[in-house]
Amino acid sequence: MSKSDLKPNESSQPTRRQLLRSVGALGAAGLLGTSTMGCSGSGKGLTAAPIRGASDKNSAVQGTNIYFGDFHNHTECGYARGSLKRSFKIARSHLDFFACTPHGWWHDIGTYENNIERKWLNGFKIVQRQYPEVIKLVTEFNMPGKFVAIAGFEWHSTNCGDYHILFPNTKDAEYTRCKTLKEFQKFAKSKGALLVPHHPANKIGHRGTDISLRDPEVSPVLEMFSEWGNAEHDRAPSPYVRHTEGSRWTQNTLQHYLKNGHRMGVVASTDDHLGFPGGYREGLAAIIADELTPEAIFDALRNRRCYAVSGDRIKMSFHCNGEMMGQELDYTRKRKLAINVEGWDQVDRVELLKNNRVIARNFPMDREPGADCWKEPVIFRFEYGWGPWPALDMTRVCDWDFEIFFEGGTILEALPCFQSGPLEENRLDEVVKQTKTGVHIRSFTALRQQFEDISTKAMVMKLNASPKTKVTIRTKTPTKMTLTKTFAELAKSNDMFFTGDFPKESAMLHRLTFADHWRTSFTVDDTGDGKQDDWYYVRVVQANEQYAWSSPIWVNRRKK
Repeated sequence: MSKSDLKPNESSQPTRRQLLRSVGALGAAGLLGTSTMGCSGSGKGLTAAPIRGASDKNSAVQGTNIYFGDFHNHTECGYARGSLKRSFKIARSHLDFFACTPHGWWHDIGTYENNIERKWLNGFKIVQRQYPEVIKLVTEFNMPGKFVAIAGFEWHSTNCGDYHILFPNTKDAEYTRCKTLKEFQKFAKSKGALLVPHHPANKIGHRGTDISLRDPEVSPVLEMFSEWGNAEHDRAPSPYVRHTEGSRWTQNTLQHYLKNGHRMGVVASTDDHLGFPGGYREGLAAIIADELTPEAIFDALRNRRCYAVSGDRIKMSFHCNGEMMGQELDYTRKRKLAINVEGWDQVDRVELLKNNRVIARNFPMDREPGADCWKEPVIFRFEYGWGPWPALDMTRVCDWDFEIFFEGGTILEALPCFQSGPLEENRLDEVVKQTKTGVHIRSFTALRQQFEDISTKAMVMKLNASPKTKVTIRTKTPTKMTLTKTFAELAKSNDMFFTGDFPKESAMLHRLTFADHWRTSFTVDDTGDGKQDDWYYVRVVQANEQYAWSSPIWVNRRKK
């Protein structure tokens, strides 16, 4: 690392970011591998070539739409919690698509301590009895172009790993109890359905995925992230800590699969057990398609035009020589990789990996917003729900009814960040009304059943604004209060919103995020000698610890 990486008066001890940069520089110089690489980019808008995929080798799909949803969620239809119809209402209120996947069967279930297997067996009876209701609700809620509902169910296996089936339509949706994975795969093919392996990183024999048994025809994608944790590799953030079967086995992680020649796209979904599709921080699938229909979604999955996000709906495009994520390219020595990212918080870094090793890093968070920063949209986040911690023995549900409105600013896009807990059947998180200048929210929080011990929920918005823009928070409950701040103030510092004296609930107006920080676009020039198959994928890391992972792109080895 050169001295120019250090600012005046700083210690000569390298910072973590400087160390990461030096590693990226080593990759650029070819010292971390056999390829050479060059990189250029900016914080300007997404400028890569149009997204292109292929339904088959002779046709091309043009489109740039990105849809977000949940392919894996559970309710009291089975052995989880949360009513069935409520889950569909929640899904339609904030997602583009949703698959209802009740726990359907466990073909090799054993006999366990305290006869806990009865919990699962009783749940399977409920699914068998209520599955016609699942089909009915899928039909009722499915509105192609606005919201896609998908029928499915989950199949457990101690030795093969867990899968959930996704049916392309209700006509072919059928609940069945297959005795082997091969039988389940045959059943899926007969229905035009897909099987998605999930929480793969458990060890084989402990409900981890036996990847050698995967049929790529019916399982083109892997659920790499969910409330279980992150299966990218065994040292990745979000370890498996919430379940009985131990943490992540190196040999059952995404990077190990890729290293051993398995070609699969990636998605995330919640695997939530409180009947809350799309619970924040639990995982979402991103689908790149021309339109919001079941056919387009399944085509995207089969062709790996998809990626995974942990919570924030990060937009991403990733191309190699004009071909998009999920595709396979014939050998070419020169590869131009184009990466475009739009986040919902400061983007700490965007990493390009080749054969599981980082070869380039881009650091939007390090940029100093320039004089033109107000000419681009800014991000405003209101987070609420801090309150009495459990040790005070004051666990309670706090109802929130509030408005956020802007003077001198226009909302371009608004997204809720509602989490699954606490489960309250008679309460819903709801965007009551949204206009170009404000939103009205009814919600509830509690330090009970919260995910990762975080009780807060949030609304996040992108706006056209100026330093003179004023934001006002006006609450009806839990108490009547009003707070007004200018964007000039929030550009410099966040602020707190207290609903009363300690230990009453509180909220925060986050510091603004400028486009230089939430958006980036860059290209990387790389080469390969053709001695092996190469694969590339992108990892996005936001400052608020939300992530995105692209499906890989493969460049085949040179033909002999």
